[in-house]
Amino acid sequence: MATKKTVVNPEFLYLPLGSILVEEQIRSGIDTEGESFKALMSSIKNRGVLEPALVTPKDDKYLLLCGERRFLAAQKLGLDSIPARIVSTITQKDEILAYQLTENLQREDLNPIDQAKGILAFIQARHPDKGYDVDGVMSELMWYMRKPEDVSEEVVATVATTLEIVGKSIKTLYNGLSLLKLSDE
Repeated sequence: MATKKTVVNPEFLYLPLGSILVEEQIRSGIDTEGESFKALMSSIKNRGVLEPALVTPKDDKYLLLCGERRFLAAQKLGLDSIPARIVSTITQKDEILAYQLTENLQREDLNPIDQAKGILAFIQARHPDKGYDVDGVMSELMWYMRKPEDVSEEVVATVATTLEIVGKSIKTLYNGLSLLKLSDE
């Protein structure tokens, strides 16, 4: 009979909640009073945190990439720590946003405005030198749809990566971004 070797993986640890920084996330806010959040708290209270948060080192702490609801629920329950997967290779804003978009776009309850804001922030982070606003990004997407050969290679790569992350067509991506041009009402 073959013996199995136990492997200790330093990428997975229980981190003290105080060592985790929570910066702006893709979602505009988490309803900590709603039924879904209360159900999450109940699950954590009864079974613990089943899926680790995703963090990356930042200064002497860790930046939360994914798992804000789990983090907030653990905080509300008075837990000292949370299981976390540490990804030390994520340092750039566009990489962080790519992880957050990937996780959050899998949710059914992420509203279209938050989706559009996340996509816009991702594209802006990939091209900080271009100073893109919503109109600028939509213009690039329009050119990409009409005459992709006239769009720079960097923008083509960004559009391809964005489409891969969101798993939708370019027209759907364009239409989603157009929501950001609506008035607040």
